[in-house]
This record gives sequence, structure tokens and C-alpha cells, in this order.
Amino acid sequence: MLLKSLKSFRYAIRGVGKVIRYENNAKVHFMATIAVLVAGFYLKISLRDWCILIIGIALVWITEIINTAIEKLVDLVSPLQNEKAGTIKDIAAGGVLVASIGAVVMGILVFIQYLKN
Repeated sequence: MLLKSLKSFRYAIRGVGKVIRYENNAKVHFMATIAVLVAGFYLKISLRDWCILIIGIALVWITEIINTAIEKLVDLVSPLQNEKAGTIKDIAAGGVLVASIGAVVMGILVFIQYLKN
């Protein structure tokens, strides 16, 4: 049972790695994540603010990973140009955009108080 759980965990990590390695937007999210983490440590933000930033980062990554899975699935079942397939991909990408905007706003609200001082 434990071995099966460990294999599932390994597959999940491999999936995240593939998203970071092969998806351009995920590379941007990765760099933004690193920048936010470095800024948080440099500015010595509070535990509450860390929680806010981690939630924002997680939301962006969750939506990016789900968006990538949807895009790959749509490409698999509809390899030719298809308006409905394109709409599905656009909607999934819209989820990432909404999460990213939310995370940026969260980051501004957290960091502005530290940058004022």
C-alpha cells in the first residue's frame, strides 16, 4: 500500500516537472514564484502574509497544471483545428489568468506595507 502511494507521489512530481519544463507560461510562473519567495524572505514578512502568498502561489500553480492537462487532453481527442476545442482551451487559460491576477493583487497588498517602511 505504501509503495503504491509513493509511486503515485512520484508520478505527480513528474507531472509538475513536465509542466515546468515544457510549458512557457509555467516557466514565467516559476520565475514569479522564486521572486515572491526571495522578496518575502528579504522583507521578513509575517506568518500571516506568508500564508496569503502561499495561497496565491498555489492557486496559480493549480490552475496552470489543470489548464495544461486540459490542453493536452483536448489536443489528444481533437488533433485538428476545431472551434469548440479552441473555446475549451481558451476557457481553461482564462482560469489561469483570473488566478494570476488575483495572486498579483494579493502580492501587492502584502508587499506594499513592507515597502512603505
